[in-house]
Amino acid sequence: MNRKSPRSPWRKTAVRVLFATAVLAVSLEVLGRVFLPDPYALSHIRMPDQRRVPLGEIVHFLRVARSKSQLDVPRGRLPAGLEFRIWYDRPTWPYFDDEGCVTVQVNALGFRDDEFPVSKPVGEFRVLAVGDSFTFGLGVQGDDTWPQRLERMLAGRRGGTTQVINAGFAAGSHYPPGYVGWITEHGVALEPDVVVIGLCLNDLGSIPMLWYDKVEVDPWAGGASAVLTWFQMWMARGEAERAPVDVEQYLETEQLVAVTGAVRSMRQALDAKGIRLVVAVLPMLSRLQDYPYQPVHDAVADICDHHGIEHIDLLDRFRGLDETALWVHPTDQHPNHEGQRLIAEGIRDYLESKPR
Repeated sequence: MNRKSPRSPWRKTAVRVLFATAVLAVSLEVLGRVFLPDPYALSHIRMPDQRRVPLGEIVHFLRVARSKSQLDVPRGRLPAGLEFRIWYDRPTWPYFDDEGCVTVQVNALGFRDDEFPVSKPVGEFRVLAVGDSFTFGLGVQGDDTWPQRLERMLAGRRGGTTQVINAGFAAGSHYPPGYVGWITEHGVALEPDVVVIGLCLNDLGSIPMLWYDKVEVDPWAGGASAVLTWFQMWMARGEAERAPVDVEQYLETEQLVAVTGAVRSMRQALDAKGIRLVVAVLPMLSRLQDYPYQPVHDAVADICDHHGIEHIDLLDRFRGLDETALWVHPTDQHPNHEGQRLIAEGIRDYLESKPR
C-alpha cells in the first residue's frame, strides 16, 4: 500500500499560493496598463502656419521673432501682431480652448496687452509691469495675467481710468539686468506712474521651478512591468520631494549681485523721472507646505531695505497652499489663473496701502 507523502498538502498549498500570486500579478499589470495614465506629452507652441516649437524653447522662439522688431518709438520688444497658441496634453482648466490651447496675442506696440496709446491720457493712472514668463502669463489667457487682473482690480477701486501694461518679455530679456536699457529708453517714455518689477526667484540663481519634475530611475525588471515602474517612480518622486534643499548656494552669488545692481540702476533712472519703482518678489510654486527658499526671500528684502527700494514679498499669499492647484499643467509649473489672481491681489493691496 502506497502512503502519501505528509508534505504533499504543503506542496499543493505552495503551488496554489504561487498560482494565485501569479494571477494577481498579471491582473495588476493588465489593470495598470489599462488605467495608469500615460506620461504627458511635452507642451508646444502652435503657429498659424502649423509650425510647432517645444514650449521649453519659448525664450529662443521670442528672441528670433523679435529680431525683426523696430524700436523707433516707445514700445515693447515683442513683434507687433505676433499670435500663437500653446498646447497642453490632457488639460483640466476651463480657460483652455477645445483643443487644449491657450492663445497669445501681441498688440501693435509689442506687448501682450490690449491696444493703448503711447502718451498717457490726462488723469490716467498707469502701471508698467516688467518681468519674465510669470508676468507674461505663460500658460494663461491674456485676461488672466496678473497685469490685466491688477488693471481691473485697480480700476474698480479707483473709479478713474487705469492702465496696467503687461511688459512681460517685452524688455527683450527675462532677467533683470536685461531690463535696464529698455526701461531707460522705452519704459519711461510710456509715462508710467509706477513700474512694478516681477522678480521671479529663479532670477537670482538656478533655482528650479520644480526640482523633482525630472526624477530618473533605473527601472526594475528592465522596465517590463508598467506597475513596478510606476511604483518605483512614485517612491523616487516622494523621496525627492522630501529631500533637503541647499539654499546657501543661492545666497551671495554673482547673479544676486548682478540683479541688485540692475534694480539700483532702474531705480536711479526712474527716480530722475519721478516714477515710482516697486519690486514684487514672486515665489516658486513648489513645496509650499514646507517652503525651502525663505532665506532667499529674506536676502532680497534685506538688499532692498538697505538700498531704500520699495518691495513686496508675495510668498505669504501662497504659503501652505496646494501647489498643484496653482500650476498651469503638471508639465508647466507657471502660475495658472488662480496663481495669477493671487499675485494681482497682493500687488493691489500693497499699492493701495502705500499710495504716493
